[in-house]
Amino acid sequence: MGAGERSCLRRHRWKISLLALLLVAAAVVVPLVIVKPWDKNTSKDKDHPSFVPGPQIPINPEQPIVPSKDDTAKCNAYTPALNQPFDYASGELKMRGVNLGGWLVLEPFITPSLFDPYIKDGVVDEYTLCKHLGLEAAKALLEKHYANWVTEETFIRIRDLGLNHVRIPIGFWALGGLNADEPYVPNLSWAYLLRAIEWARKYGIRVMVELHAAPGSQNGWNHSGRSGAINWINGTEGAANAQRTLLYTQQLATFFTSPDYAHVGPILGLLNEPAGFMIGGEPIKSWYRQAIDVFRTATGAGKGPWLIIHDAFLGLGSWTDLKTSGERLMLDAHQYIMFDDNLLRMNRTTQLQFACQNWGSDMVESTEDFGPTIVGEFSVAVNDCAKYLNGVGMGYRWDGTFDGAPPKSPDSTCTNENTASMYDAEYKKFLSDYFNAQIDAYEQGAGWFYWNFKTETNPLWSYFDGVDNGWIPKDANNRGPGFCVPNGYSFSKPATM
Repeated sequence: MGAGERSCLRRHRWKISLLALLLVAAAVVVPLVIVKPWDKNTSKDKDHPSFVPGPQIPINPEQPIVPSKDDTAKCNAYTPALNQPFDYASGELKMRGVNLGGWLVLEPFITPSLFDPYIKDGVVDEYTLCKHLGLEAAKALLEKHYANWVTEETFIRIRDLGLNHVRIPIGFWALGGLNADEPYVPNLSWAYLLRAIEWARKYGIRVMVELHAAPGSQNGWNHSGRSGAINWINGTEGAANAQRTLLYTQQLATFFTSPDYAHVGPILGLLNEPAGFMIGGEPIKSWYRQAIDVFRTATGAGKGPWLIIHDAFLGLGSWTDLKTSGERLMLDAHQYIMFDDNLLRMNRTTQLQFACQNWGSDMVESTEDFGPTIVGEFSVAVNDCAKYLNGVGMGYRWDGTFDGAPPKSPDSTCTNENTASMYDAEYKKFLSDYFNAQIDAYEQGAGWFYWNFKTETNPLWSYFDGVDNGWIPKDANNRGPGFCVPNGYSFSKPATM
């Protein structure tokens, strides 16, 4: 190299040094941008030795699920670690969660692919599906479904969306003890429940296990296991089935009072949606009192999970006399517009107002009169057009084909409701407003659980689809100013409604 070349090199050394520095920075930053290790839903979780990406292999139900002793995980910065108290009593810290529906209790509208091949054979619910297939074939179908409908990735995503709870419905068959005429697959779903609880524990998510299906069916709907007659409290076997349900209550109370599950399973749903409008309020209230006594006898005073009772569709104000019947008691309501013909016919502005003012008022009043109150189910759907939503072959209120529904105008048709790509910007804006209006209202109480975390074909009922398509926020804790107050709606019922 000559003197001139060395002189040139000296003159441009700073440029060369800067270029080298930029190249080094690029070599580091570009992979970081791609991998984003600060993103919670990344290799930090998925490279863990215990992480198994889907599809999943069915687990051996005879193999015990050993509970972890580590309850130090936090799902997000707004929620205490599992081994720290979550203050349910004051309601200052809100439950924000989703349901893992259609998993351990099947629903045709959530997973129609499980039912479509057999509908011609009269299959309409889990009871008829298992009876039609027989024990071994039903077990094989359910094992595959259980292994893949909910995976570890499900819990990673739930955590990364800022949620802090999951509600997991189970059927009584998960605990065994079946009669000869009950064709369900016993015990299998319990093993998957326990594995899911361990995933929840790993990511700092609290679990509400909830008895979704009681012996004999507490409401006659397919998500109780068997659609048709109500044979719980009511019917020829109603009294016996109600007593059997108390035994399941005792089993769940004892199990979740164990130190192994006290932190990750601090709340327990007594029974999903008993049909008070059919059974009657007093019989259900009497059974609730028995169940609360059984529950607290099993847990001991001041111990065990918070117990959650559903309002049985009789209204939140119907249960204030149970307030002193048991400590650590919460009340649950499920708020849906599409199952009431008058509400689903409201215009969009009125529906938003109704969510803020009527449902918000209900939460304020119930919290004052009863205590901690949650909404355990809701969605952004404002019609009942989702396939099989009302049951297989039951039709829809929206288009007048549901039994007893008044005839509708020709423009009230169930088209394009199941394809998010067909929703225009105006409709998506309404869905966003409706979601925010509802959670504004429900956080006047102790919190909420969206129904459902996902579905096969019905995006309005899928929290994950709502996030992916922009009408549900990506972080439940940072969602902006809300809807109700900025739009002038108070949390009290207007005089005209």
